[in-house]
Amino acid sequence: MKAKPLPTRATPRPRRWSALPLGLLLLATRASAARPKDATWAELLPVASRPPAAQPKPAQPAPCQPENFIPGETPSKRVDTGGTPAQLHELSTGEQMNINGWERENAQVRTLPAPFSLTYYAFGCASDFSYVLDISRGGKRHALYQHVLGFDVHPRKPVLFFAQNERKNDRYQKFVGLVNLTDKRKTPLPALPCVSGTHARFSGERLITYGDARTGNEGKTDVCVWSLDGKLKARLLADLDWTAGAGDILLDQVGVLPREPDTFYALHHDRFADPSHCELRLQSLKRANQSRRVDLGVSESQEACLRNETKLGTASLKGR
Repeated sequence: MKAKPLPTRATPRPRRWSALPLGLLLLATRASAARPKDATWAELLPVASRPPAAQPKPAQPAPCQPENFIPGETPSKRVDTGGTPAQLHELSTGEQMNINGWERENAQVRTLPAPFSLTYYAFGCASDFSYVLDISRGGKRHALYQHVLGFDVHPRKPVLFFAQNERKNDRYQKFVGLVNLTDKRKTPLPALPCVSGTHARFSGERLITYGDARTGNEGKTDVCVWSLDGKLKARLLADLDWTAGAGDILLDQVGVLPREPDTFYALHHDRFADPSHCELRLQSLKRANQSRRVDLGVSESQEACLRNETKLGTASLKGR
């Protein structure tokens, strides 16, 4: 599943590669991390004064869920699956879902600032997933978003990012963008290579979107940095590490530094070093020639490397 349920805080989803033995996981990843240490890891791209307008595109209903699931109204029953997940909710029409997480109910609750709250319903079938987002305000339903393919929640503001096959006038059209929950305003993002649909995460006052794993441009990934009202702030090509196989997943954590929102970062596990190290890669979003790599020390795994997120608050492109 895409999303997100981005090694990011994006859409909470089962991470299908996590069950692989570590050795197989490492063999499955792309070789972009094998670049020489002195290689440029990111390249700034020009930002048009007027990015192309977002154009609605026809779509189909999201996989795995019924046409019109309404929480509290559409009947369901809890069933034992005899596998993983152990229990799910099953609709009378056969679809199966879970609440606030897929593997276990309420295992991945996402929190919105008061007075808003979110309950999401994760529908799964085969290797596909989709969501219904139920937003409450002061205990009453405020908005209901069906046929969502992936989403992320801003940690401090009533703002969502999601990709949705939205139903309008008995037809479906694709929406990828931001939603301000205060007034329910939806801001679509233009169709750029960095806007793939479900690859996105919030970082401070910015939204980071990135394209699919790619073999072009020397294997680098298209990345865009947006303000929370949908204005494009920066574009770049970055040397990022992905899994390969059934559903590419970004291994590096990306964002902007808390103290320097004009500095893009990637937390990267350099498994080709001996011993393997965790590296913080930095790139100015204003000056193409300002970049830096910071060795964060020996790291036995990618998961251990991501625990260095606590050091981002003091990190700087200019030193320290």
